[in-house]
Amino acid sequence: MQYPEQRDQPMNKDPEAIKHLLAWLLQEPSLSAMNPPDMTTSHGVGSDSSGSLDAQSSNHLDPLDSEDIDPTLEILGESSRRLFEQTSFELGDIPVVQDRFHALLKRRLQSEIEQNPPLFPWESELCDYAAEPVDLATPALVPTGFWEAQLKDRLNIPVAMPDGVLATLLSQCQSVIQLSLREGAKLVQAVETLFPGEARTLNQLAGLVLAPPTRSESMTLANQTGLPKSYDAATQPQQMALSLLAAREILNLLTLDVSASQPTATRQWLTPMGVLTLTTTYQVDMGQLRIQGQLPCQGSLTLQGGDAQATAQRSSEGRLGVELFDITPGQAYTLTINAAGLTQPLLFAIHPH
Repeated sequence: MQYPEQRDQPMNKDPEAIKHLLAWLLQEPSLSAMNPPDMTTSHGVGSDSSGSLDAQSSNHLDPLDSEDIDPTLEILGESSRRLFEQTSFELGDIPVVQDRFHALLKRRLQSEIEQNPPLFPWESELCDYAAEPVDLATPALVPTGFWEAQLKDRLNIPVAMPDGVLATLLSQCQSVIQLSLREGAKLVQAVETLFPGEARTLNQLAGLVLAPPTRSESMTLANQTGLPKSYDAATQPQQMALSLLAAREILNLLTLDVSASQPTATRQWLTPMGVLTLTTTYQVDMGQLRIQGQLPCQGSLTLQGGDAQATAQRSSEGRLGVELFDITPGQAYTLTINAAGLTQPLLFAIHPH
């Protein structure tokens, strides 16, 4: 602090003022020292009629009296105090004094911030915010859209379908493929997720989807409904018709029919890692159903039906085989294919007749 008669003197010419300031930084502030009972709440300096400072009050005044300082602020520990008292420096060397002053001031400000952390403008009190969750899931070993790659290039529909629509249709078709429903009802249930509350319209359009004499003539429906060249540009009824067409194609891909007259059925499924090939063989005289698969990556095959189940797996690409005996004609069997790194398997329905 500066006394009136020292106002124009540089800091390194006033060692007593420096000592007083450093001593203030080191002292433990007390409520009585900061606000003595006989002093008013004014920030002015008390003086007698002659203008001289009161001797007792001057011991408690410091250069920061004009600031509102918390009197309970903790300054420095005893170890820091002893360290400063043992530090020797020349008061006339102004850089040393300034460095020490800045260090002490920094510690005091840090202590104040720790005891009274600043608030954001929208906060009225301190709040604890939960940390953002960290995704520790193991990255997939195969590309995203593993099963959908087949649908992008192999569906016999008039226009290209968005990836999200194809993924939804594939998932729904796998859910309904084993239900004991007529084909039209399966189509409606597979598509209804995309158009909730539109079951009546979907039922009407499903009749048009199944109307063509052959399943390869899906363009007939396009001509009847005037479907555009873009799914996003289509009206809702047109999008419904396109989705029903896609669902019909997916259900056909996921169904393998075998019988005494046609004991073998083959499916190929395109993936980003190669082609998955499945060959189903039904030996009626032995009551045996055998699946041979050529996997493009590490994975497994699981064939199940009734109380029977067979599983085979391998740690690399290559051939796998599973089989079941005592097959019941007319009963649906499920083939589940898992690829390493995917949580979504691919399901096929096998119908021996």
